[in-house]
Amino acid sequence: METTKKSPSVKKILSIVGNTVLWLFVVFAILITVIVFASNTSKTDDNALSTIGGLAFVTISSDSMEGKDGFKKGYLIFVNTLTDVEKKELEVGDVITFNSMRDLNGDGSGNDINTHRIVEKHEDKGSVFYVTKGDHNPAPDGVYSDTVSGRASSGYVVTDAMVLGKWNGNKMGGVGSFLAFLKTRVGFFVVIILPLIAFFLYELIRFIMVIVSLKGKKTEDEIRQRVMEEILRAQQSGQASAAPADVPAETPAEAPAEEPKAAEEKTEE
Repeated sequence: METTKKSPSVKKILSIVGNTVLWLFVVFAILITVIVFASNTSKTDDNALSTIGGLAFVTISSDSMEGKDGFKKGYLIFVNTLTDVEKKELEVGDVITFNSMRDLNGDGSGNDINTHRIVEKHEDKGSVFYVTKGDHNPAPDGVYSDTVSGRASSGYVVTDAMVLGKWNGNKMGGVGSFLAFLKTRVGFFVVIILPLIAFFLYELIRFIMVIVSLKGKKTEDEIRQRVMEEILRAQQSGQASAAPADVPAETPAEAPAEEPKAAEEKTEE
């Protein structure tokens, strides 16, 4: 006989799909959380970028680099960290992220991060410094009187020690604004914490329902087993009471027939 396989029910398929989506969201939430805490916005307190495996995520907060080969406000760019030697080997045209040592966003504190293109490179007695400019800006960054090499130059000095990393050309539009929102308490709670709470509550309810279902099944099996035991016990007692009626009764041995007395008296005469 040919056996036909039963196709999985729609309910089971939906359950599998739902669980897959939920766990994918958990993985996504964990990944986003890591990127949020590793992303760099506008400041650096220790003259370094937060990195994952040598890669830093920098949120762009202005349109100063807007252009064909650049990026604009709200973008997330990927920046490679550099060794001390690599920081001195940068060339004109490289886009670098650096500690400006200035208050660029007007919040009253310095050490603002900036990401601009190198337009000049100067070396003096083993020291290297750069002049940077935003692609969308009409002039280089700041204005300074060059006292390092004794020559006039536009822009302020970015020493190799101020360089935090070099843009590797990869960018993601709009992600920076999203990460900036996630860094707020409201954003992180609404996008990450609240869905995770809902997910774990859902899994907890499912777990409780499975336990209750297993308990009910166990009780049902116990009742069925008791009924079967009672039926077997009744059958056994019924067979025991019917057994004597089925055994044939013993027949008493036949007594010897007595000879008639009348016949004996006639013989004596």
